[in-house]
Amino acid sequence: MAANRREFLLGAATLAASTSLPSELWAANPNKLNTPGADVHTSSPFLLEFDEGAVTSLRFAGDAFPTNYVATGQKLGHVEIAWRHPNSAWQKLRTAESTPSHDSPATYLAQDERGHALEIAVRLAPEREILRWTIAVRNLSPETIEIGDVALPLPMHSSFNGKEPQTASVLKHSFISGHGSFLFWMRSNSVGPYLVMTPEHGTSLEYWDHLPPATKGERPAFRAYIHSTAVNETVQAVGGRWRQPRTSTTLAPAGKAGSEHTYAFQFAWALDYAGVRQRLVEAGGIDVEIAPGMTVPSDLFTCLAVRSQDSITHIAAEHIEQTMIEPLGERNGYTFYRVKFNRLGENMLTVHHGVNRTTRLEFFASEPLETLIHKRAAFIARHQVRDTSKWYNGLLGEWNMDSQVQLGPDNYDRIKGWRIYEVTCDDPGLSKPAYLASKNAEFPDQSEVEALDYYIEHFVWGGLQRTTEETDSYGIYGIPDWKQNRDSSDPGSKGRRHIWRAYDYPHIVVMYFSMYRIARDYPGINMKLAPETYLERAYGTALGMFIIPMRVVGWSAYETGFYNEIVIPQLIEELDKTGKHDQATQLRMHWEKKVAYFVSGNTNLFGSEYAFDSTGFESTQALARYALDHPATPGITPEATAKFAATQIRANLFCRGMIEKAYYYYGSDYRAGAGDSFTLSYMSPMGGWGVLNHALYDGHEPDATIRLGFASYLSSWSLMNTGTRESGCGYWFPGEANDGGTGGGFEPAAYGMTWLGQPHHRGPWYYSSETDLGYCGALRSSATIVADDPVFGRFCFGGEMKTGKASLLIVPRDGVRRRLHLRISGQKIDLELTGARFAKEEPIHWFADQQKFLFMLESETISSGKAQLLIKGLPVHSYKIRYGSETHELQCNEKNLFELSIPAGSSKVQIEITSI
Repeated sequence: MAANRREFLLGAATLAASTSLPSELWAANPNKLNTPGADVHTSSPFLLEFDEGAVTSLRFAGDAFPTNYVATGQKLGHVEIAWRHPNSAWQKLRTAESTPSHDSPATYLAQDERGHALEIAVRLAPEREILRWTIAVRNLSPETIEIGDVALPLPMHSSFNGKEPQTASVLKHSFISGHGSFLFWMRSNSVGPYLVMTPEHGTSLEYWDHLPPATKGERPAFRAYIHSTAVNETVQAVGGRWRQPRTSTTLAPAGKAGSEHTYAFQFAWALDYAGVRQRLVEAGGIDVEIAPGMTVPSDLFTCLAVRSQDSITHIAAEHIEQTMIEPLGERNGYTFYRVKFNRLGENMLTVHHGVNRTTRLEFFASEPLETLIHKRAAFIARHQVRDTSKWYNGLLGEWNMDSQVQLGPDNYDRIKGWRIYEVTCDDPGLSKPAYLASKNAEFPDQSEVEALDYYIEHFVWGGLQRTTEETDSYGIYGIPDWKQNRDSSDPGSKGRRHIWRAYDYPHIVVMYFSMYRIARDYPGINMKLAPETYLERAYGTALGMFIIPMRVVGWSAYETGFYNEIVIPQLIEELDKTGKHDQATQLRMHWEKKVAYFVSGNTNLFGSEYAFDSTGFESTQALARYALDHPATPGITPEATAKFAATQIRANLFCRGMIEKAYYYYGSDYRAGAGDSFTLSYMSPMGGWGVLNHALYDGHEPDATIRLGFASYLSSWSLMNTGTRESGCGYWFPGEANDGGTGGGFEPAAYGMTWLGQPHHRGPWYYSSETDLGYCGALRSSATIVADDPVFGRFCFGGEMKTGKASLLIVPRDGVRRRLHLRISGQKIDLELTGARFAKEEPIHWFADQQKFLFMLESETISSGKAQLLIKGLPVHSYKIRYGSETHELQCNEKNLFELSIPAGSSKVQIEITSI
């Protein structure tokens, strides 16, 4: 099964993968292909239907599914051109609205008061294994003409409306960035082939936007630009921003050299991700691999591997004096570079390849991860409402980084209509306490824990959440806020029993369970409640998730994946450890019922409160992990478990940026907007945890999913507005008051509207919305990983690695410093700490030949004085563990938990693990 999974998912990691589809896929039954309106080329893999030179149906001739890649009622092959004579205004021609020439069905004439100006000839025709699209523009006038825009509407079938089979729609992946631009479309089941579009050598893409829909409810078509000087006037007029240079071209007068120009693109089929990558190279573009990611903390570097038929002449930095680029030579067809960014914020690298060809790669440089983790928590605690006269006393408030205004139920600022719930409840409102508590379970801070207790006492218990003295105990109130629901005249589900949104419950579970962990591990922290009370409430809330929504409105929590619910297995384990066996059994029954439902294959993995969504893929991996690790779970079989595990990770990767290398795409989840809006959402790191967990535990050897998973972990930290005083305390919204703020998502378009209803000008939202949920997932993902990467070789993700005389020296810089994963030389070894962490900037020494570890630990002054070291994957053997003056022997099996006594506040304690 593992081999099949790698073939299905990660052709991206295997350069030896076939780049041509099997011959039987090219061959099609001529009788089958001779359908009315079809343009049949029996030697071509394209089955096409045309209308006046434009394609109305584009299918793969040997497809297993009847997928038409062009949207119903739409046409592929039209162009839009903006042009002007010298000292004149721009004029536009849209071939979709123009009448073609009588002599040629796809030739159009543009004219003005002076007469004929331009001839535009468009041709889409199969040529052996490709579909070639050419746009020839010829000046017919006696004057020069500037071509300011050449735009290509791409009306592909991307509806995902729930009314058609999922295989009817395709998701776009796009990278518009110069000569290395590309687009590809794939189905949600990830079954190939994928349709790949690339520019030919003399053509590039530099900008994109959307063609407004012709009818209500229709999805706007993606529109890619070869030139975009004219449209830039519109962008500037609305305050839009765009990072890439814009171009135009000037045609000489008719009959003179340079009076015409031809642009060309190719469509081709690729079997899988590896096939897409190889197609980019074969089409004259570049294939770029990056590790550890494109959001790059200032204490880490990033590496590039570039593959192309072009020679890679050099890579140029946007900020030359603040960027270090170190060439590392060539290997296996790649040219390697190491890059260190010293300027916080956006950083562009321009790859120069071939003759006068460039491709731009956009990175984001952040402060160190540990700094970001602390700053975000402090920012949340700093914006707590402390006003006993307010019903929302204790609320952890939303903040507008643009106007520097704190929001609350008395001031919703620029959030209007039904979306005002964002301020107090639902995923946005509950994300802040979930993250703040999760962070303090890793790095406890007395003032932040006190803020959490204040929130629980004054806002949650008896307000947002029903108490054990009330019916429907542990029920959590939904939108618009708990005050309006509790005071409602409606006694039912739209008023006083509006406690049925199951998504809300896991966030409060995370908050209570994290508070329990703080009380358990750090008894020196003053807390309002006893540890067992936090644990009891975590249990009651988790149980409520399964019971209350079903009781009130019939919403089954077993059939949908909820973000943050992955802590439930840990909660069950802790209930057992503390002797609460009946509660553990009860909660385990519900969790395993959910596991069995998902493993059965009955659920829609892309389903949520929307017809198509990416919100389930942290949960689906957790459910798969549980089924794989607990094969005796009632209602599952090994075969069904393996199938579900493969299907759900395939779906996770489908709606995630993998090949497109910009920091707001690579590792980001995609919603139905396909990367055109709301990227870097909370599911980027949450679903990224799923990718990383799969990569670490489900494969036989390291592969490219480790790289993708870690890039996903890093990705959404680019939304944070932080910095030094010298850098203005933030790149996105400078100012000390915003230092520690974050955006609710990223908008890659030059301008538009956010989901919350505010205008944007490319960049992060100025409200944080749900992003703190993603940071909860990031804390769970945080680890330093050393792996034998299939492209980069031995690589350290989330740290610095050096090779000593007989050991590897690994300095963790992953943000939390509690987990180390080794996936090298065929070994899979994990070290995980509770109650202590690897000492800051102290190397972990691993002597692989001797199976020996040597490292330093540190603990908090308020810790319990006890720590746990979980060791997995060491060869079965006897080991000696030395720390301080103590020595213990350990018979290491597949998984061992070792108790360490470390004095509270110890700055450094040396641990040595040696094979006997």
